[in-house]
Amino acid sequence: MRNALRRSCRLAAVSALALAGSLGGSVTATADAPGHSGFTVDVNLTAAGIQAPDSHPAGTVTFRISTDDPGSRQLQIFKPHPGVSIDQMLADTARAFDPATAAEGIRALNADGEALGGATATPANAAIMSEDLAEGTVYLVDLTPVQSGGAPLVKPLELCKDAGYHLPHFPHGIVIQHETDQGPRFQTEDVDKAEGSYYVHNSATELHEMAIQPVAPGTTDEQVQQFFDGTYTGPPLFTGTAVGLGVVSPDHSVVFHEDKLAPGTYVLLCFIPDDSTGIPHAFEGMHKVVELK
Repeated sequence: MRNALRRSCRLAAVSALALAGSLGGSVTATADAPGHSGFTVDVNLTAAGIQAPDSHPAGTVTFRISTDDPGSRQLQIFKPHPGVSIDQMLADTARAFDPATAAEGIRALNADGEALGGATATPANAAIMSEDLAEGTVYLVDLTPVQSGGAPLVKPLELCKDAGYHLPHFPHGIVIQHETDQGPRFQTEDVDKAEGSYYVHNSATELHEMAIQPVAPGTTDEQVQQFFDGTYTGPPLFTGTAVGLGVVSPDHSVVFHEDKLAPGTYVLLCFIPDDSTGIPHAFEGMHKVVELK
């Protein structure tokens, strides 16, 4: 198995070098979405499993995440710390899903490895994310079955010798996940394009995600907080399926794009449990209404 992975890594690196040579020494990004650079890993999520390559060069990597599931499917990428197994990280995740053990589970998950993002994809909306990744094994995890009490689907991806191409990203806007005196929050700049690419950085000490949920026109953050507080009495706020970026570890960055997102009003949400209280961050005020045109 190990020798096969080494051969596969070598072939992937040779392919990357051949691409660079054919371009006269310069590398052009795959034109998946504005602002996304690097070599593309296609990840297709199905009920039968995860379809993706076994290996890929390290460096700037772009994941294109799609599904034919009539609902949606949720991919998460993990990299365990040395001495930690992926099974341990999945056990941590299961505890984080349980309200009774959410705080303990999310603390363990943060300590046991790196959460490298991921995405919720629908048949209409593929998700594209780019990030700089070092050599080693990462795990593509489809968390969708967990929501109905099943086991997650897992596929290892060997990131082999870095081909040396760390291309600049040119995102449209910026999202910073950070701590404030009032609790965790989203800080945004130029988040106003439905087809935009956004640089997302977790500057906090806890894990965070960035769900993108369509809401009714005119929705305010005050109304969203009232909803989570259980005091909202107006018409329905949430109007469609949530998509968006998966869990990202502290001090990690991702350039994210949701393909074919319709213009409209959305709210950015983080449902990761607080590592002290176990309460989802959205209930603590981590939400941000944005208008995407």
